[in-house]
Amino acid sequence: MTDFGKILDYGPYVATDEFRSGLLYPAVIRELGELRGKRILDVGTGNSPFPHLLAKKGAFVVGYDRSPEQIDLARMHPDARSLGIEYTVATPQTFSDCRLFDSATSIMVLPYANNVAELGTFFQSVNQSLIAGGKFVSITLNPRFTRFETNFFIRRMTKLEGNLVKMEFIKRTGEPGLQEPLYKRQYTEAEYEQAAAVAGMSVAWKPMTATSEAVAAEGEEFWRPVHETQPYTLLIAQGK
Repeated sequence: MTDFGKILDYGPYVATDEFRSGLLYPAVIRELGELRGKRILDVGTGNSPFPHLLAKKGAFVVGYDRSPEQIDLARMHPDARSLGIEYTVATPQTFSDCRLFDSATSIMVLPYANNVAELGTFFQSVNQSLIAGGKFVSITLNPRFTRFETNFFIRRMTKLEGNLVKMEFIKRTGEPGLQEPLYKRQYTEAEYEQAAAVAGMSVAWKPMTATSEAVAAEGEEFWRPVHETQPYTLLIAQGK
């Protein structure tokens, strides 16, 4: 699977990624609701702008990632200290914090679990870190997505053997791009729900649409294949 410690240009890329800023991040923030004074755990945080968006809305954010390189880069960001974001190197198996969180988030992290058992450790770790009634809001590959090889202008997904998917990032003129594809897994709804159930959580699914601002900026034609095929989905898990 992908080693993000070797992809140091990932942070600059996602900071300008239209899919994240116009579709993925807004969907999670809408689902979280009021953030002022809330404690949020960002799982697989990497070196992305997402914790900054949460902190700017008044949340106290802790982010962890297995990559020391990505965490070092995240800590070096000039806004990290002023926003009070805490970063730590950890995995679902090793993350530990005596504080409980109101909600947890992850952006395209669950598809990097190597198998269903490892997927379950994400839910188990998160559930142990949440207050009663807290929820885990995650973006993942849509288990029902079938339109591989569709041109998403800045993305191309190819189905490989088993549940493996190759994600290619198409560079547009004048914009940062990733040279190497990323490899992730397309788990089924049943596999996600099984992994969550073992951790004592239930799962709900929601489709996503780009914000009106993103549609105005990029145009209807840019977003139409995303809205029609729904390559990503919003997964909401809560304790039973």
